[in-house]
Amino acid sequence: MRPVPACLALACALLLTPATSALASESEPASSPSPTASSSPTAAAKPPAPVEATRTTKARNVPAYPTRSRERGKRVVYDKALMTIWLIDDREQVVARFPVVGRPDRPAAGVYRVYSKSEASANPIQKLTFKNMVRFARGESTGAAIGFHDIPRTYDGRPIHGENVLGLPLGAGGCVRMATDASEVVYAFARLGTTVEVLAPAKA
Repeated sequence: MRPVPACLALACALLLTPATSALASESEPASSPSPTASSSPTAAAKPPAPVEATRTTKARNVPAYPTRSRERGKRVVYDKALMTIWLIDDREQVVARFPVVGRPDRPAAGVYRVYSKSEASANPIQKLTFKNMVRFARGESTGAAIGFHDIPRTYDGRPIHGENVLGLPLGAGGCVRMATDASEVVYAFARLGTTVEVLAPAKA
């Protein structure tokens, strides 16, 4: 027998070899991309609840708007629990917000009206002077005027306390004290007849 030429043997080998790669590609399904996890919208985080002021700690998480207010329209809102006042205009927009010093028990919670204003006032009994007095209530037993004003000063010009304690319920009388620049804003905002809403502490 004559030997088979090398080129013919190679051709036969190629014809008899199974196309494993082609069979594999036809029999195995193509891998599909893994589904992408859909991002579900997250709910807006609820703001932390306000924490009332004590005689040694100022209120925390004071809201930009007085959420416990029930009045509407132009008004001053005084929250005795948070020792904070807000000035609200006719469109329910907050014009300003200030920390104050007052008493948790005075004046009583309720709705008042500004009835008198004085750029300069004095208390001759305590020998104190104060600026930008905005009167809106009276003491239940004494009938003395209660209002907003700056930090009182002694007759020789010394403030009875610093601005660092604003926000604490340290008031001795019924008035509501604040920084001088804050009292100027309140004095300009609150006209005669302007509503003053006083909110009681939650425990009151």
